[in-house]
Amino acid sequence: MRILVIGNLPPYVLGGAENQVARLVEAWIRLGHHVEVAGQRLENGRVQLGSVEARIHRIRITDRAGRAGRAATYFLSLAPLLRRLAPHFDVVYTRGFNDAAICISVLKHWRLLNVPLVAVPINAKGAGDAAFIRSIPGWRSLVPLLNRHTNAINIIAPAIEPDLVELGITLPVLSRIPNGIPIQPRVQRGAPGAVRKLAWTGRLSRQKGLDVLLHALAAARAGGREFVLELIGTGPEEENLRKLTAELGLGACVRFAGRVPVSEVRAHLAAADAFVFPSRYEGMSNSVLEAMEAGLPVVLTHCGGIDTYVDARTGWTCDPEDVPALVGAVNAMLDTPAAELLAMGQRARDLVEAEFEIESIARRNVDVLARAAATHGPRRR
Repeated sequence: MRILVIGNLPPYVLGGAENQVARLVEAWIRLGHHVEVAGQRLENGRVQLGSVEARIHRIRITDRAGRAGRAATYFLSLAPLLRRLAPHFDVVYTRGFNDAAICISVLKHWRLLNVPLVAVPINAKGAGDAAFIRSIPGWRSLVPLLNRHTNAINIIAPAIEPDLVELGITLPVLSRIPNGIPIQPRVQRGAPGAVRKLAWTGRLSRQKGLDVLLHALAAARAGGREFVLELIGTGPEEENLRKLTAELGLGACVRFAGRVPVSEVRAHLAAADAFVFPSRYEGMSNSVLEAMEAGLPVVLTHCGGIDTYVDARTGWTCDPEDVPALVGAVNAMLDTPAAELLAMGQRARDLVEAEFEIESIARRNVDVLARAAATHGPRRR
């Protein structure tokens, strides 16, 4: 197939959605498909994605006139790019059900574009793409366009679907394919020690709930439990989190590792005993997938994504922003015998192999893209 992807990529943007786009694009190219990517953070040229190269295009925007100016320049940049590129592709795949999907739907409504659209919404529970659409003045007029001109939507996390239904997005064909991850050789682990080594990876932002985690860890420590936590990543909340760490007396057991090269993250996960992920909201977390692939049991919150796959055999779950519940989950993890903790990590790895292997996920996505292209009808000349 010929697939045009609208989304950003590392190293231009370092985030979960961008990493997932990179994994899918690499897998699709390795499977023999022609794939190009357009994004507002990219440059025109080519980018190396693992063992393959992909052509990339820049969508030029400006923030000078605020949100309205950004939206206008995005549309004025993407529209001619799509008009030029779309005739050479079988389908457009947008990572996010937002600006790009709206732009494509408007162009299709005006009969300036005739290409099937498959969209993948990001995040849920009032903080995802449905909330973004609601924030647009006159958003109700956009819903019929999105309904009519979006051929298919892939739901990466179960909690996203009710958000779309509440918004009124009910006509596109739905698929339910999660994010995927490359499967590497299993980490050879020794028994966890008395001082449990915990890890977290991601962006230090309020979304990630690390303030809640620090309060829970302070309670666990006050109960006599020993641990060290490594926070891998940077972000806008780093200064506040460092202050809170000091205020809670956790300076000796919480380490801020800063930005770690992607190629080195797995080594940090290999050195840990368990993974903690207390987010306020998520889609389908790549960080948790990476931890489970590395053989770690997980403590995470109910965000309607990867937590729906985790049970007592592979980890512990609790509600977001619930400190007592998180304390209970953390204490249960810290109190689990070493042999059982290792076994839980191996079962987490088994789950990832069975459900999230990237080539399988890429093939399932291609099936969705192919069906959208096959049912779209003939191109207008």
